[in-house]
Amino acid sequence: MKMKCGRAGRRVLAGGWPLGSLLFATLVVLISCEGNVEPKPESTGLTKAEFLGRIMVQERYWRVEEITRQEEDQIATVNVRENSPMLNSYYLHDVIPFVALQFKRGTFGKGTVSEGRMSGAYGKVPFGTFQCVLMSLTIKNSGEWAWDEERKMLKFALPGSIRTIAGALSGSDWLPDTGYVAAEPAPLFRSVEEARRAASPERIKVLVEEHTEAGKVTYAFIMRAAWLTDVENRDAEHQYGVSLY
Repeated sequence: MKMKCGRAGRRVLAGGWPLGSLLFATLVVLISCEGNVEPKPESTGLTKAEFLGRIMVQERYWRVEEITRQEEDQIATVNVRENSPMLNSYYLHDVIPFVALQFKRGTFGKGTVSEGRMSGAYGKVPFGTFQCVLMSLTIKNSGEWAWDEERKMLKFALPGSIRTIAGALSGSDWLPDTGYVAAEPAPLFRSVEEARRAASPERIKVLVEEHTEAGKVTYAFIMRAAWLTDVENRDAEHQYGVSLY
């Protein structure tokens, strides 16, 4: 940029603007622009409508992948495909491998929770396509779900399997009635096609809370999506197919 000296020895630009004035004007503009920058909104996750729309899908069942027990800042984890001192072999081999939960809309628009027995992949395994069998006659509604506006979570009546597993983890005669689906991780896909294209696991977290004299104990069931597809009904009791899990 070409500069020359004006009167009184001031340095000026070729266009006639004093250099000091130009610097001052530039500084004012920068300060003004900085003050007008819009703050970026924080991510709030899915809205209530989006969450409910994604969790109610006909072909998807939720299987147990992992369980944690938290008391204050102490967390213990159950890898459901391995032996654990927290659960006996009955729950590890005869209950957890067959858990299949589903959230649906029932009559008159009420939310319902159903539970059935399903064989196939569960626990921490690489994503893939697995042979499975859904035992149709075991499917039954365990109760209703509703949106808890205060906690911003889905609140639901626990099915028998989760109730008894939580009771066994407690080591007492406590049997919970209510569970919550945490806001995160949120359900991701709305169809088998979306899940197939993503080729990655999809999870939700079911929270069950026990209040004891010593404080609150939280059992977190990490539930992983099993998408049932290519179904073949060979008899009234079984649906043979494959699951994306």
